[in-house]
Amino acid sequence: MKYSEKEDVTKAYKEEYVKGLEYIIGNLQKSAETVRGKYAENIFSEQEKYRDDFKRMLGWPLVNHCVDDLPGVEMQLLAEEEGYEIYRMQFEFLEGLKMTGLFFKQMGEEQKPLVLALHGGRGTPEVISGVYGKTSNYNDMLQRVRKNDVHVFAPQLLLWSEVYNVEYDRKDIDARLKRVGSSITAIEVFGLTRILDYFEQQKYVSSFGMVGLSYGGFYTLYTAAIDTRIKSALSCSFFNKRDVVAWPDWTWFQSAEKFDDAEIACLIYPRKLCIEMGDKDELFDYQYSVESFEKLKTMCEKVGTEWVDFTVFDGTHEFCWDDEPIQKLVNDIKTK
Repeated sequence: MKYSEKEDVTKAYKEEYVKGLEYIIGNLQKSAETVRGKYAENIFSEQEKYRDDFKRMLGWPLVNHCVDDLPGVEMQLLAEEEGYEIYRMQFEFLEGLKMTGLFFKQMGEEQKPLVLALHGGRGTPEVISGVYGKTSNYNDMLQRVRKNDVHVFAPQLLLWSEVYNVEYDRKDIDARLKRVGSSITAIEVFGLTRILDYFEQQKYVSSFGMVGLSYGGFYTLYTAAIDTRIKSALSCSFFNKRDVVAWPDWTWFQSAEKFDDAEIACLIYPRKLCIEMGDKDELFDYQYSVESFEKLKTMCEKVGTEWVDFTVFDGTHEFCWDDEPIQKLVNDIKTK
């Protein structure tokens, strides 16, 4: 072949192609938002129907899977501190699959609430609890919750960093699960609900709450939407618009026509939900969080917004330092 040209000759064509794709996506997103608005019209009056739709969107084992017993549990006492004990626990919630975590159990026989405390990306229960020393951007989240005389369980999700020398590809695992009708979200949310199944049977547990940062905020929002035993939830540094933050493991086929963060939050009503976002968050622009919450308020015209709080705090992608949201959650789950 004799013809040749420089590589930058086709730059304009490539740019035009990308621009065209963005144009198509934008139009489809607008159309999907219209469809979603009509779809969600009865979300408060027919919550269980929408909750079932939500489960189907996420996939097996939240649907088409029955359980009639408690998960298998292994429990190892690690330490006794002043007023509480620390255990490492493993829950076999599906055949051959165990979820591990740290359990901070208040001493005594009195029934007390239990809070699930969830780490974010590159995190572990050990990081958020201070086992390794500093708690990074979690800002002592777990210990600040625990000091309110509640039990705390912190599970390990498929999100740890490379420093542990255990390789995995979350996106690849999620893609392969979606090919067979599941998703990593469905698997892990199901695991969290099975952990609640276990603790619900323990005499020392009275009620449940949930708190999480980033990916932990994601799982807090989704799990509380599905499991009505969670009386109060605190989701920090996640709530946003999925059209803007469309990470692959937060995306399902045609999900834009049914559930965005605002619609998912509606499934928590009338239980309590607190949403926190930092105004300097370097991952997620809080202004889209504000837009999403405004959408939520519009949807709540008939039921009111007393059940949900939204705060933009002075901070980055981190757990808020203000203890007021924690106090509200503790009060919610201690109220009979």
